[in-house]
Amino acid sequence: MSATLAPTAPAAPRTTRITGNTGTCGTTRSTGTTRPTGTTRPTGTTRPTGTTGTAGTAGTAGTAGTARIAAGVDRPSAATFWRRRLLVLAVLVAFAFLLTVAVGRVGAEAELNDRVAGHVVLQPGETLWDVAVATVPEGMDVRRQLADIEALNDLRAHEVDAWTVVLLPAR
Repeated sequence: MSATLAPTAPAAPRTTRITGNTGTCGTTRSTGTTRPTGTTRPTGTTRPTGTTGTAGTAGTAGTAGTARIAAGVDRPSAATFWRRRLLVLAVLVAFAFLLTVAVGRVGAEAELNDRVAGHVVLQPGETLWDVAVATVPEGMDVRRQLADIEALNDLRAHEVDAWTVVLLPAR
């Protein structure tokens, strides 16, 4: 009696039901089988939980956000990015405004310094005419000096009070 062994069919791959909160309830994956490199996964199977893959792959849905939070790499929302951009823009606009004002003031001071020779504080009972007579350059008419003082200070002779600071025009 010799027994001959009949050829047997290869065993079907075992399948395991995945359960839990991984987002893949009810799907199956192949276990215990190997595939040559470059082949595709059998239909209805997923990657084991915790493996890396493309976004949206079943099996990684529940772990992607958890892994980022655990690693401290939680990204801000788009609204946060827009708020930051607006803040930077506001800071840049404020800086440009302040720079413009500062340059304008320096230019105005330089222009005023070119036109002013000094200043006088009016004492009680003193008039612009008295100041013009005391400060008129030699050879110049007092009326012209008075007109220049009024123009430089944006005053009229009858509008000045005691203790008013009067700028004197440069020649």
